[in-house]
Amino acid sequence: MAPSTENMEEVNIKDLVLEGPDLNISRTPLDKKQYRQIIIKKNGLRVVLISDTEAMIHQEHFEYESESEDEDDEKMNDDEEEDDDDDDDESFEDDGIRKAAAAIIVGAGSYHDPECAQGMAHFLEHMLFMGTEKYPKENQYDAFLSKHSGSDNAYTELEHTMYHMECSQEKFFEALDMLSQFFIAPLMLKDSVDRELNAIESEFQLSKNSDECRLQQLLCHDCSLQTNNGKKHPFCNFSWGNIESLKDIPMKNGVDMMKELRTFYNRHYYAQNMSLCVIGAYSLDELEKHIVESFSDVPALPRGSPGDQDNEFYESLTIQRENPGTWEVKAHTPIQNFGMPFNSETLGRICRIIPVKDKHSLSITWQIPPQWQNWRSKPCDYIAHLLGHEAAGSILSALKRKNWVNECYAGVGTGGYENSSSHALFCLQFTLSEDGVENWAEILELVFVYIGMIRYYCKSDESLPPWIYEELRAIQELSHKFDDEPTPMDLVEDIADCLAPYNCLPPERLLDGDALLFEYDANAIEDLVDNYFTPQNSRVDLVSSSFGRAEDFEDHITDLTRGKDLKINSSDENARSFKIEECGEALIEPIFGTRYYAHRIDAEIMERWDQAFRPQMPPAHTKISLPPVNPFIPTSFELKKLPHDDSHHSLLFTSLKICVTVGKRKVWFPCTCNKFDKNKNRVLLTMEDGEEKWHTVDTPFDSFEKHVRRGSEGTFDKKTVKYKIISVPKDGEGATLKYGDESDFLVEDGLHFPHIPPPQPASRLPQLLVNTQLLKLYHLQDRKFSRPIGEIRLKINMFSANKTPLYKACAELLAIILHDVTTETCYLASVCEIGNQIEATDVGFTVRVHGFDDKLLELEAEMLRVLFSFKTSSNDELPEEIPDHRFDACLEILRRKYGNVGMKASSSCSDLRLRCLRSTIWSSSEKSKAIESITRKEFMKVMSVLFSKISMECLYHGNFDKTDVESCKNVLLQAANVAGLKGMQKKNVSTQEVGILPQKCMTLNAPSIDPKEPNTAVEIYFQCGKDAIHERVVMDLLTHIMYEPFFDQLRTKEQFGYSVSVGSRWTYGIVGACFKVISNCKFADDISQRVDAFLLDFKKELEEMSRQVFMEHLIGLANDKLQKWNSLEEESGSLWSEIVEGRFDFEVHRNEVEALKKVKKSDLLEAFHKYISPDNPKRRKLEVRVIGIKERPVLSEGDCAREAGDEMVKDFHKQCKSTWGKIF
Repeated sequence: MAPSTENMEEVNIKDLVLEGPDLNISRTPLDKKQYRQIIIKKNGLRVVLISDTEAMIHQEHFEYESESEDEDDEKMNDDEEEDDDDDDDESFEDDGIRKAAAAIIVGAGSYHDPECAQGMAHFLEHMLFMGTEKYPKENQYDAFLSKHSGSDNAYTELEHTMYHMECSQEKFFEALDMLSQFFIAPLMLKDSVDRELNAIESEFQLSKNSDECRLQQLLCHDCSLQTNNGKKHPFCNFSWGNIESLKDIPMKNGVDMMKELRTFYNRHYYAQNMSLCVIGAYSLDELEKHIVESFSDVPALPRGSPGDQDNEFYESLTIQRENPGTWEVKAHTPIQNFGMPFNSETLGRICRIIPVKDKHSLSITWQIPPQWQNWRSKPCDYIAHLLGHEAAGSILSALKRKNWVNECYAGVGTGGYENSSSHALFCLQFTLSEDGVENWAEILELVFVYIGMIRYYCKSDESLPPWIYEELRAIQELSHKFDDEPTPMDLVEDIADCLAPYNCLPPERLLDGDALLFEYDANAIEDLVDNYFTPQNSRVDLVSSSFGRAEDFEDHITDLTRGKDLKINSSDENARSFKIEECGEALIEPIFGTRYYAHRIDAEIMERWDQAFRPQMPPAHTKISLPPVNPFIPTSFELKKLPHDDSHHSLLFTSLKICVTVGKRKVWFPCTCNKFDKNKNRVLLTMEDGEEKWHTVDTPFDSFEKHVRRGSEGTFDKKTVKYKIISVPKDGEGATLKYGDESDFLVEDGLHFPHIPPPQPASRLPQLLVNTQLLKLYHLQDRKFSRPIGEIRLKINMFSANKTPLYKACAELLAIILHDVTTETCYLASVCEIGNQIEATDVGFTVRVHGFDDKLLELEAEMLRVLFSFKTSSNDELPEEIPDHRFDACLEILRRKYGNVGMKASSSCSDLRLRCLRSTIWSSSEKSKAIESITRKEFMKVMSVLFSKISMECLYHGNFDKTDVESCKNVLLQAANVAGLKGMQKKNVSTQEVGILPQKCMTLNAPSIDPKEPNTAVEIYFQCGKDAIHERVVMDLLTHIMYEPFFDQLRTKEQFGYSVSVGSRWTYGIVGACFKVISNCKFADDISQRVDAFLLDFKKELEEMSRQVFMEHLIGLANDKLQKWNSLEEESGSLWSEIVEGRFDFEVHRNEVEALKKVKKSDLLEAFHKYISPDNPKRRKLEVRVIGIKERPVLSEGDCAREAGDEMVKDFHKQCKSTWGKIF
C-alpha cells in the first residue's frame, strides 16, 4: 500500500478534492461500474475514478460446525451483526479475473519539441521508466508489474504523451505509487540517457522502411519547406527522433542535452497539464484516498524558472479557471495559434512517391479547421460515411466497374497528425490497380462529382435525406448501448484520451461524447464541402511501385538539414502525362530518404475538377447516387430465454453454507450453487468434495429477490435445510470455490493462489447438436454478456486443400474474390456492426460472421451462396456474378501480396521458422510461381477438385437458443445441398504434422528480402515435444519468469535492439519456447552468443530463486490465465480455437491453472535443463537468422533472397525427416 503523505490520516480526504459532474448518468444500461470525477485541490490534477463492481468480491469466513440448532441460529445472528458493523469498511480481494489499470495523459507531445532537439518528447517518455528517487532501480517498476500479472507502456503523440499500466488488484496501490513518482522525482541519469538514445534510434530504424511512416514524414517535410513568414508550424517537427536529432546535432550546436531534457520535463510535466484515470476493484472512496496520497505531490505548475523560450510556441499549456472552485475549466493550447499547416505552395500539387513495397495507392487530403468543438454533430463522420461508402451508387462501386480501384477509406484519422488543435486532415485513400495509376486524375474527377452532388443536396429544397443521419445516429446509439466491455487498460486509456487539454468534451459527457451523434448540423456539413473540400485546398499523393522501388536506389544518408525551397520537378504537363525519364532526378525527403516527384496539378485538370465540384446531380453514366436504405439495421434486441432446466436465478454461482442434520447434530457444509431448474424451482448444489444434490427452493421464483448479497439467508426442502450466502459472484462470472476453508485458496508461505472455478456442467459448454459427415454443429447459448449479439464461426474442410502450392494459392485467390464480389452487401452489414471474414487455411476455409444476432444468418447465407457457386459453375467458367475483370483484379492483388510478404526481417524470420517446422507450409514465392500464368479455366479446374468433397464444423455462439440452431443448420445444409456438395470423412482432411528437430543446434542464415532492411532478426526456438498440459504450463511459467530479466538485460542495459522478447509456443500441437531479438546494431552471432550467456546466468538465478519469488510468479501467471472474458468475441475465439485445433478442451484456462497449482520449482529446473540449457548438448534448438544490410550476404547475379530462403528450408527438411505424427 502506498505510504500516506504527511498528516494525511488527520485530514478528511473529501476536504482535499473537488468533486465533478456525475458520470453515472451517461453509463450504458449494461455498464455496472461506478464513476467519480475529482480534482485534487493541492495541485489541480484531474482524476476519473472507476470502481469495477464486477471485480469486487465480498468474502467472509465462517466456522463449519455448531453444537446445536440454537447455537447455529445464535451464530448466524452474531454474523449478521458483524456484517452490519463492517458495512462501511468492506475489503475487496482480487480473484485474478479482472485487473486494475491506470492511464495518465500529459498535455505535451512532439509538437512541443524544441528545434534544437527534435524527438525530445518521445525521448523523455523513455527516460521516465529509468528509475525514480523513491524507486531508483531501472527495471524496478517493470519487474514489479511483471511479477504481479501486470504490464505497462507509453506512447508519444503530437500534443500529448500517454502512460498506462495494469496489474493485479492486490498490488494496484503499490504500482500506482511507483507510477506517480514518474511525475514527482524521476532520476534521468546520464548513463541511462546514453543507452535510451540507442533505443530511440532502434525504434526509428524499425519504422524507416514503413511506407505509411515515410508518407507521414513527407507531409511534415513539405510543410517545413513552404514559405512561413518566419513562423514554423509544429507540424514540421520530426516526432520520432533518432541519434542524429537527439545527440549529433545538439552536440554539434553546443546544446546540453541533459539540461534540455530537464527543462522540457520541468516546463510541461505538472499536475494542471495532466489528467489521470484509474479502475480497480475498490470502492470509489478507497480509490480516491490512495490517489490523493500518491499524486498530491505532483507540482501544480511548471517547476522553477521557465528559462529562455525559443518563441511563444514553447510556452507551457495554461489552464484558466473562470470560476475557481467549480468545474468550468477552460483550456487553451498555443498550438491553436498556428492555424492550418499547409499553404498554397503545398496545396494543388501531386507527389508521386516511390515505395518500399510493391503497391499502388492514391490519396487526396483536404486540410480543414480543427473538429474538436463539433463533438455533438460530428460533420466529418457524416461526410466520411458518404465518400467512403462501398455499396451500390458509391464512388468505390463506380471505380471498381472501371477496374481502377479495389478498396477505399475516408475520414479524419485519430492520430495527432490528422486530428489536432490546429487543424484536421480529411483523407480519401484508394488502393489502385495498375490501370488506376494512369487514371488518377479521372478517379479524383469522379470524387469531385460526388462532392458536387452533396453540395447540390445541401443547397436544394429537398436537402440531404434525413434518413441518412437517422441511420447513422441509430447505429451509433445501438453500437454504444451494446458495446463490448472494454479491458480495464483500454477503458482507462480511452477516458484519459478524452481528458486531453485540447479535447472539448464537457466533463459530464466523457463516457459517450465521442461515441454518439447528438444533433444534425446541416450548416456545418455545407460549410465544409463548400469551402474546404475544393480542388484548390487538396493535396494529392500517388504511391506506386511502377515509378520504382526504394531498393532500386542507393541509400540516402539521413540529413536533418532542411532545404529552403519547395521544389517541383519539370513542367506542369508532367502532372498529366508522367514519364520518369523526363523529370530529372527524384526529390529526396531527408530523414527517411523517400524519393518522390512533385508537380503542380496542371490547369486543365483543375478546370475539370472545378466543373465536377459545382453543385449538380451527377451524370447518369457515372451511376453515382446517395447510399441506399440499409437493410441490415437490427430490429430485434430481445434476449433469448435460457432453458427452463438450466435457467437464471439469483442464487446461481453463489457460495453457500447449508445446515443439515448429521445424526443428532446440525452441521454446516460449504457448497456452490451451479444450476437452477425453473420447472421444479430447485437448485443444484455442489459440495466441496464434488458431490452434487438438488434442493427445492422454498421461495417461489417470482417472489425471490432479484439481487442477493453476502449474508442473505433462506431455506430449502420445505424448511428442512437452512442456507446462508458466503459470497456473490461478479456479473458474468461462473461459480468460484469460496468455501471459507483457507486450504481452498492458500498455498505455501501464506500466498494467495487465485480461486479456481469448478468444472462447468456440459450445458454451459459448446454442445455438439448436429453430427453428420457433412456438418458438425456446436451450440452455446450466451449467459454471460446479456447482449443481442452472436458469433457464427465455420470451418470448411476441403479435399486436397493444401496438396500443392497451386491449390493453396487458388484457395487464397478465391477468398479475395469472395471479399471483392460481396463488398456492396457486406459493407452495408458492417455499417450496422455486423462483420465478416473469410480466410484460406491449410485445410480449406474459415468463415466468420458476427454482430447483432437477428441478421447474422442472412449474411452467412449470402456468403456461402457465393462461395459454393464455384462448385456449381459449369464448363470451367467463372460464376455469372464474377466479372472477368474483377477476377483479373483479384489475381493482381494476390500477386502483389505475395511480393510483399516478409519485407520486414521480423515477419520473414517467423515465416522461415514455421516453414522449417512444417514441410507443407508453402512459401509466397512458390505460390506466386504456381499462379504466374494461371487462366480462369485452370483456376476453375482447381475449384472442382477442392469442392469435390467437403466437411463443415460450426460454432454457433451467442444470443441463440436451441430453436435457432435448427435455422442455422438449415442455412448451412441448404447452401451445401444446392451446390451438390458431398460430405468428407475426417481421415481425408489434411494433417498438420510437425518435424522433430534433431538433438542439436540447427542454424539458418537467410538474407533479408528487402536488401535495404536495416535490422537483423534472430529467432531461437527450443522444441519440447507433444502437447501435454503439465509440459505446457511449465513452459508458460518458465518463459513468464524469463521475460522481464531477458528484456531488461538485452534491451534496457545492453541495447541489443528495440524489440526483445521471449515466450512459449504451441505449434500445431508441439510445445516449445522462442527467444526473439530484432537489432539494427548487433551482428547475428553476437545475438546468439548473448542469448546463451543469458540462459547460463538465468539457470543460476533459477536455482537460487526463493520460494517467495517463485510463488509470486506462479500466482501472477495463474491470475493471467483466469482473466475474465471481456467480450463474446474473446470467449468465442477461445472456444473456436479448441475446435479448430482438435483439443476440445473448452475450459482450457481453468484446467491449466489446476495444473499450474501443482508445479514445483524442481519442475522448472528439470524442464530448463532438458529443453533449453546450453549445458545440454542434446537440446532441440532451431536458430533462424534473417540478416539485414549490415552483414547481408551478397547474392549471385540473378539470385533473389526469397529463392535463397526457400532452398535453405528445403535443405533443412532433408536433414529433418522425422515428424511427431498426426497430433489431432
